[in-house]
Amino acid sequence: MHEYETFAYLDVPKTGSSFISYMLQTYCSEEQLFFKKHKGVENRYDANKFYFISVRDPLDQYISLYSSGCAGGGSLYRRLEKRGYGDFYDSTWKGFRKWLKFVLDPENGKYLGARTTTYAGPLHQILGYQSYRYLELAVVDPDTALANCKTKDDVRQAYKTAGIAKDVVRHETFRDDLKRLVTGRLRGSFANLDDTLDFLEKDVKVNASDRVDQLTDDPTLNRKSRDHVEEREWFLKETFGY
Repeated sequence: MHEYETFAYLDVPKTGSSFISYMLQTYCSEEQLFFKKHKGVENRYDANKFYFISVRDPLDQYISLYSSGCAGGGSLYRRLEKRGYGDFYDSTWKGFRKWLKFVLDPENGKYLGARTTTYAGPLHQILGYQSYRYLELAVVDPDTALANCKTKDDVRQAYKTAGIAKDVVRHETFRDDLKRLVTGRLRGSFANLDDTLDFLEKDVKVNASDRVDQLTDDPTLNRKSRDHVEEREWFLKETFGY
């Protein structure tokens, strides 16, 4: 999370968060009061502040996450490698499909969450990993709000009650969404708006990985695998239309 004087950005991993973080740290004229990468608000929630978050199509997010792991990056790669599952990361589409099947399996939730007290409980039976990562940042005190969720309706209610994100930047349109924010709700937080907009117009890449689907001639998933992603990531589909 990046916390500034009047707003905070909730930086969900693999949603363009490195680009947004760079933009804020370079062009925002407010003082940054707190920064902890990919962490929630914890005890710093301030109802007077504006919170926005970033999201991404979960399948695309999974491909990016796997690709990053093939380059040795990311906390999930380190957790799985430590537990003996590093062989998934062979930079092939076949390796991705095997990895995806493993990650989507509810029984493997105990291997995925950094804070396993939350994700290793009933939650990983009803909620996919990317939806969990979103909610981990999008609600106040996720350990309390999510730990007792046993049904989809429980998750929906937790998000309705404890959700703090007031706006969303979609990875698919994040430059346009950021322009909308910096010329609208966050206009007063950027002293040099022209420089900010000029940066958003440029094709700047920040922390981009070589994607595994760019290294194969036919990066396809069968219908069963796609259905499995949609089934597990029902929350992101339901909330954002993915």
